[in-house]
Amino acid sequence: MKHLILLSLLLPFLSCSEKPSGNVESFWDDLDVVAEKVVVDGDSAILCDYNKIKGQERKTIPFAELFEDYEVVKLDNEDERALLSSQGTAVALSENYIGIYLYEQFPFKLFRRSDGKYLRDIGGFGQGPGEYGSILQAQIDEEHNCIYVMPNVMNVIFVYDLEGNYLRKIQLPDICFGFAVDVENQRLLAATGIGVRHTPFLWELDLNGNVLQELVSSEKYDLRGARLLCGSMNTGAFDIFINYRHVSFYGNTEVDENSIYANRYDRTNPQNTVDFLCHYLPEENRLSAQFGIKNLDEIYAIYEFSNQYVVETLMSTYGVSEDDLKSETIIVDKKTWKGCRFDGIRMPSGLLLKMYTSMRFYRDGYLLANVFGSELDRQIEKLDRSTLTSSEQKELERLESMIHDSKEDCNIIFIAKMK
Repeated sequence: MKHLILLSLLLPFLSCSEKPSGNVESFWDDLDVVAEKVVVDGDSAILCDYNKIKGQERKTIPFAELFEDYEVVKLDNEDERALLSSQGTAVALSENYIGIYLYEQFPFKLFRRSDGKYLRDIGGFGQGPGEYGSILQAQIDEEHNCIYVMPNVMNVIFVYDLEGNYLRKIQLPDICFGFAVDVENQRLLAATGIGVRHTPFLWELDLNGNVLQELVSSEKYDLRGARLLCGSMNTGAFDIFINYRHVSFYGNTEVDENSIYANRYDRTNPQNTVDFLCHYLPEENRLSAQFGIKNLDEIYAIYEFSNQYVVETLMSTYGVSEDDLKSETIIVDKKTWKGCRFDGIRMPSGLLLKMYTSMRFYRDGYLLANVFGSELDRQIEKLDRSTLTSSEQKELERLESMIHDSKEDCNIIFIAKMK
């Protein structure tokens, strides 16, 4: 499967009649309230009802509603070592650097943020020290001159400096499917994959790999048959999304129905299943439900933005062309509980940013999208330029000049900071 299905946590809930507070502005004015407050295991969370959205017309979200800063970087396409074989790759960002990596056999590539110049590969293929087959996740800590790389299906994180020198490895307690380094406190959190009762599924470690604390799968957090992945870290919180709905792809798994977080997937009545995005609270060593959606009978992922939650449906990519890959995307405002279906975000150039599983481009408080210049060219050809504002026309012309200033295709990185 080309993409990783980011996954969810099933929780019982108690509805409350409390209404949202705060003033509605601009884009949200004409939208309906589609969610309510619920209490899950003592924590307040937001629960969206898909039935209040599914019949509505899709909206286009103006860029300025979600973002403030905007940056476009054309990556080096003159040095053959810099060439990328794919768009839609994962992007790691720091103040002065851009890192690109794939969930395939492809080395981590480091570029200069100011002009997109290729600098070097970080690590490479093999089985020796600091070598890997493919990369699951990576993070740049420019302040401490470190790049952290988590190889796929290995229980280690490799550490390099910005010059590409291999420094050391951090041994993990198990094979993990995501991590996040807390730069300020110099600690890391790592989450494992398929959970087993009475075994840890999440660890807090120091940067030498010593376990500081662990969260254990138990009666309260029953993760048997689930996959757990780190989330987008857009709010600074360690958000995790645990999926029991992958049973639709891989078959059912029996769990204890008395567990608070048990798999309550009911094939005959799937609308009863409710999934929540949770935060991990290190100071209390527990999960805290934040947002869920009901009456959506599809496999999906939940993402947290600074001021919104977004739901994106997922499908198997086997034997499906890129043009046929479709997803339903839903956005809900945290303050007003208003929301809608949407078809994409209107960029400053007037182009609509909407690719399959495009919500995974939003990480660490930024939009980080890698798109082929040829794909942008294809979208530009379909664009009705008469609908553009003068500022959009100017930005579109700038984008076109970046794409066409060389004969070879290029990779364009869109960077935007969330409000």
